[in-house]
Amino acid sequence: MENINEFIPVAIGILFFVAVWIIIRRLLKSISDRINNAELYREDTLNVLEEIRDELKELNKNNSLK
Repeated sequence: MENINEFIPVAIGILFFVAVWIIIRRLLKSISDRINNAELYREDTLNVLEEIRDELKELNKNNSLK
């Protein structure tokens, strides 16, 4: 019984560090996902703006020919 009581604090310490490690890992993954989503949103926005620019150039070209 004394032998088991000696290992309880060690086991609790190990569980605590594992729990902290899991929490930190999830937080970093969440931050990474947000950064990646922001970059994808930025790329999509740039693509849409480029398409609008190209359409405006075409419209301007067609209007100048008339």
